[in-house]
Amino acid sequence: MNNVRVRIAPSPSGFLHIGTAKMAVFNWLYARQQGGAFILRLEDTDVERSSDEFAQAMCEGFHWLGIDWDEGPAFGDVPEKGDYGPYRQSERIAIYQGEVQRLLDEGKAYKCFCTKEELDAERERARAEKRPPRYSGACRNLTREEIEAKGDAPYVVRFKVEEGHTEIDDLVQGKVRSDNKEFDDFVIQKPNGYPTFHLAVVVDDGLMKITHVLRGDDHLTNATRHVMLFKALDYPLPYFAHLPMVLDENGKKYSKRLHGANVLDWRADGYLPETIFNYVVLLGWTPGDDRELFTREELIECFSIERLGQSAARFDMKKLQWLNGQHIRRLSVEDLQQRVMPILQAAGFDLSGCSPEWLRQMTAICQEKIRTLNEIVPYTDFFFSEPAEYEEKAVRKHWEKDGALARLKQLRDLMASLDEWSTERLKSAYEALVEETGENLGACVHPTRLALTGKSVGPGLFELAELLGRETCLARMDRAIAYVNQMGGQRA
Repeated sequence: MNNVRVRIAPSPSGFLHIGTAKMAVFNWLYARQQGGAFILRLEDTDVERSSDEFAQAMCEGFHWLGIDWDEGPAFGDVPEKGDYGPYRQSERIAIYQGEVQRLLDEGKAYKCFCTKEELDAERERARAEKRPPRYSGACRNLTREEIEAKGDAPYVVRFKVEEGHTEIDDLVQGKVRSDNKEFDDFVIQKPNGYPTFHLAVVVDDGLMKITHVLRGDDHLTNATRHVMLFKALDYPLPYFAHLPMVLDENGKKYSKRLHGANVLDWRADGYLPETIFNYVVLLGWTPGDDRELFTREELIECFSIERLGQSAARFDMKKLQWLNGQHIRRLSVEDLQQRVMPILQAAGFDLSGCSPEWLRQMTAICQEKIRTLNEIVPYTDFFFSEPAEYEEKAVRKHWEKDGALARLKQLRDLMASLDEWSTERLKSAYEALVEETGENLGACVHPTRLALTGKSVGPGLFELAELLGRETCLARMDRAIAYVNQMGGQRA
């Protein structure tokens, strides 16, 4: 079905919202699966709110997620491409005005000269009479002479809503049937000659030959007006699929004020673009089984509109964090190393004296532990500087007990006696010691980890000890012994 044409049409009046990203991902997946075209269009006719700065921020968000487009405006470092442009609404004003004139000529729209004061009074009367505030149609049947008599008076253009019903066979919501009398004659062109959202989006979708409109269900009411316009303009009607919005963890619409509403917040927090792409798909689509972890290629293969759901899904930080950890495990060590090096450098760690192989090994021993890229910092900071303090809770648990000092001395002597300094040799030596003493391995590992790193959790002890080196490990064991000795002789 290579004639599929879908689009995402954000307004560049802010950052790339997580909800917009979700809709972009669904459209992109469907286009890629069907061998169709994914179109980017910018709805930038709101001059006061739109800016190039916001447009670039959105572009950066799309690029980070790996969402490319087959047609669209010059955006970031991507030149304009496609045969149905321009792809910025601000450059299509003459096109909209031409279509509005066609509706006027065909008697499907009319000029409305009602003033703001008259419309406000009309709304007040409706409220007083406890009926919906709808336009009365005062200008609907003005004669040519009456219109000419208005001279240069400002006007809007309204669409004539005909009697009857409008039906939408929505691919997600099912059949939606509306009585046209619930809609007044809505405005399609403003006094300044600019189109309203309803007119512009329909003209764009119609002339750009969009076949499927996948968007948020907050547009479901708008869709009735849009179908009316599609029919009036004699455009082929696209398939509609209105999808639930993204909810926060409290079940409310994901506010722009919340951290994470901006897609790039997740980049700053150390999440992979593969994770966010994967996760937003799960906020409205199910694979038909319990599987949750997908690559981009796997999603393209198994995505289907039929499995899009009607129910809104809450954002689940625990699931997202788990998913990010799983995607981190899937990376090659070399790929992960390239992603964490800038984070380590930003944290102030000097990597200049570290060999590429040492850095690769350091990354490898953390790969199974970290849940976000940013966690590489607390999991490796002890490699670059001696611990400034010891974790208080771990000190109470492992060092504030009888025999703690003797145990540390024993472990220090064990380390010093090794003829080979390697992960395997350290591990076998510790295992031999616990077999001799009858204690569990943790009784030796935890006090040593605290001495070497100042922490109770981190990479595997034997792996990190090998990378720290014999001299550093022995020096830190000596420092820990002195610390415990000062805590009180009764722990000897």
